[in-house]
Amino acid sequence: MAHGHHSAASAADAGPPVSRARPNEWRVVGLLLPYLSEYKWRVLVALIFLTSAKLANVGVPLVLKSVVDALSPAQQVLALPLALLVAYGALRLSTVLFAELRDVVFVRVTQRAIRRVALTVFRHLHSLSLRFHLDRQTGGVSRDI
Repeated sequence: MAHGHHSAASAADAGPPVSRARPNEWRVVGLLLPYLSEYKWRVLVALIFLTSAKLANVGVPLVLKSVVDALSPAQQVLALPLALLVAYGALRLSTVLFAELRDVVFVRVTQRAIRRVALTVFRHLHSLSLRFHLDRQTGGVSRDI
């Protein structure tokens, strides 16, 4: 088979590794929970902002549909389409605003968790025996970390 061409069989074969990766993903989430537990309120507020951004994002096409429907020739009142356009703009703004607020609230949690995980890995690498480091190319691993 030439490079760049995918057959239906190779696409179907891609399914099982993804399903096998799911338990590992949940295990990683479990390992990260202690790092996130210090900032329970920040995580909760970030989740609220995330949910608000997603709800606003879902509302955008619904309001846009209402705007288009309100522009029918049978409807002579201009106030309804204008109000719906304002609602559309507010939803678009709130989608971005809530996403940015989530990032602002969650950035300290993310940085702290990354710092602590990196320090744990660094300490683990230093606790390994000299023979381990001499037998393997751990310099490449620690450089990548």
